Amino acid sequence: MKKLAVLFLASVLVLSACSGGPLSSGSPGPVQSAAEATASPAPAPTGPPPDIGELVAGFSFEYPPLAALYPQDGERGYETVVNNPDITGGLITAYEAWAEAVSAHCARQFKAYYEDCTWSVGSEMQAPGWQVLAAAALACETPRELIARFQTLVTPSVSVAADGEGHTDFEFALLPKTPQEAFPLSDIKGDPIPAELFTSTYLLTIYDETGELREDSGAFAGLSERLAFPFAERYGFSDCWYDDRDGGARRHTGTDILCPEGTPELACVDGAILAVGGGEGTGNYVVLEGADGTQYHYYHMVEVSQLVQPGNTVKRGDPVGLAGNTGNSTANHLHIAIIAPDGVYVNPYPYLLDAEDAPRQATAR
Repeated sequence: MKKLAVLFLASVLVLSACSGGPLSSGSPGPVQSAAEATASPAPAPTGPPPDIGELVAGFSFEYPPLAALYPQDGERGYETVVNNPDITGGLITAYEAWAEAVSAHCARQFKAYYEDCTWSVGSEMQAPGWQVLAAAALACETPRELIARFQTLVTPSVSVAADGEGHTDFEFALLPKTPQEAFPLSDIKGDPIPAELFTSTYLLTIYDETGELREDSGAFAGLSERLAFPFAERYGFSDCWYDDRDGGARRHTGTDILCPEGTPELACVDGAILAVGGGEGTGNYVVLEGADGTQYHYYHMVEVSQLVQPGNTVKRGDPVGLAGNTGNSTANHLHIAIIAPDGVYVNPYPYLLDAEDAPRQATAR
């Protein structure tokens, strides 16, 4: 496996604007000392100050070199970027060029509004991980579409420091979003989970920052709460984390619990229902979010769940759906996947072993 040429933002763009000096009078007058001389006030800005979010979202950028690297031969699986470091490196370079250009664009707008200011790029400026960039690229049809999506992968920020004498320092940063933020679930019942979310979380879990395959990525930070078992009965299950699937094409990133068709699947934590839908791989699914932002994915249900709706709150033990064999599945079972707040999968197996019995609830709320 080749290592990916992961590049980081290394250049810092610093644009400064100096205040103008005192305006001279048109007629002679008494000579003033330096202490007595005062600068003419700068003209007051007109209109509202620039909005950093609007400036970044509305910025148009062209990057022709991306066309030569962007996958165009029909091979659009994640293997394309994993096996071709030049493609992944090109995506990162394109993002860096966009970030530098958007910083200069915002600096011009702020300097036009504030007469005396300094614009700099902050130390928090970071590029999204190659895994997130690759996921976005594989979901786009053209380089232009990908460039337009860069702004959806980051949160722009500007910190302000004024010296009390009319000078203002602005420090600009683009903060990478997590996969859950960059590729949010739909709140429309029946919609599939975005392919970008699957791709980015899988790549973050299976491959490290340099593109090397992790031997076993199950040792990420643990969950913050003890789970309730997702069935009223303790059906058997085994640790199938990281097992080969689809003939070795991918690794398994969840736990399968075999059970009869139609068995109620229960909420394993108190939380909110983020999404209810169906997809080619997941079959019919429900996604539950816990209090700390951890997502619990329930796949292969017999039907799009009628027990919960997006936006519902549920308690441990509330039924959220009925077990089935839909999607990429060969038997009636629950595939439960857990995505931590930072966008990596967590092995559910040890937490299911330690799970408490689910309390019995009358209905989902």
